[in-house]
Amino acid sequence: KAVVSTQSTGTVEQAMADFADNIVWLRSTMLKVSDVPVITFGGSYGGMLAAWMRAKYPSLVQGAIAASAPVWMFVGQPEKCKLGLSGPYYMITQAFRRQDIDCPNRVSQSWSLIDKMGETAEGRAKLEELFHLCHPLTKDTVYLLTDWLSSMYFDMAMVNYPYPTSFLAPLPAWPVYKFCAASNTTSDIVEGIAAGAQVYSNYTGAVPCLDLSKDPAGDLGMTGWDFQSCTEMFMPISSDPDLDMFPASSYDLEATVKYCEAHWKTTARPYHLKYYFGGQDGFDFSGYSRIVFSNGMLDPWAAGGTANKLDQQICLDDCPNILIYDGAHHLDLRSANPADPKTVLFARQVERDAISRWTKREK
Repeated sequence: KAVVSTQSTGTVEQAMADFADNIVWLRSTMLKVSDVPVITFGGSYGGMLAAWMRAKYPSLVQGAIAASAPVWMFVGQPEKCKLGLSGPYYMITQAFRRQDIDCPNRVSQSWSLIDKMGETAEGRAKLEELFHLCHPLTKDTVYLLTDWLSSMYFDMAMVNYPYPTSFLAPLPAWPVYKFCAASNTTSDIVEGIAAGAQVYSNYTGAVPCLDLSKDPAGDLGMTGWDFQSCTEMFMPISSDPDLDMFPASSYDLEATVKYCEAHWKTTARPYHLKYYFGGQDGFDFSGYSRIVFSNGMLDPWAAGGTANKLDQQICLDDCPNILIYDGAHHLDLRSANPADPKTVLFARQVERDAISRWTKREK
């Protein structure tokens, strides 16, 4: 209800305008220094906002650190923009393959096996047992399990950090490696996948059963995100079993727009962000400056970031473009940890050096 009543303010432009007002207020009221330098930071959607604030409010923002920001993931971007063929699902598959070359093959084989088990009462009972499900499955609800697994692989790749975290769920260090190791403890594909799934669903051992209707990460503002992705942030993500470890799925823009306008009673603008902020096919970032773009090679969202332009200048001036080989989702913006790989330490140094350049006052 709250989201519906304030939906007119749930746009990228409004979020940026709010930040701009805050910057002006902080400078004039709190700090009482009108020319104090401002650097925006953000990861994921926040990373996009950080970069776009520098682009659209250069007089207020002197530089930006945009981590894991899929700024080229939107509808209308040419396929060449995406790092890795089928996009995020390809990136996930490669992250799993780095841990165990056969791990993606086991996942690929599991989809049809689970569907087949779901056709019989005996098979469904076995799935309920293997995955420790809270509620019985029916023929019409088996898809909930496969949907949950697909989301789990996505989330696990995003938070494939080198130390234990509880960002989306309580997880061990390098959870993708732990999943692949657990899934390889038996020759039975589905039993192995179920064992690996416990890494995500019940690593602590304190969860009595898996409720497929609930995300271990909680809501995370997904209602608001659904509104945004239905008005401006259209990301055409698909999967291809010839390229990745997921079942085939295609993005249907027409159906998405139809759902969005019926559900939110608003006008969908699927091409707006591409033209408003720039893309790679003539609507580029050539007028932008002072933005660090960082992406992690283990992160699904790197597929829509700037990582495929590492050898090219992507803006007018001073836009370091970093690919963190051992990095998952915005690892460089997380707190320092003894387990941090050298690649993220390098990225943070690049970011510190950039901030020093941008905030240096002329004498």
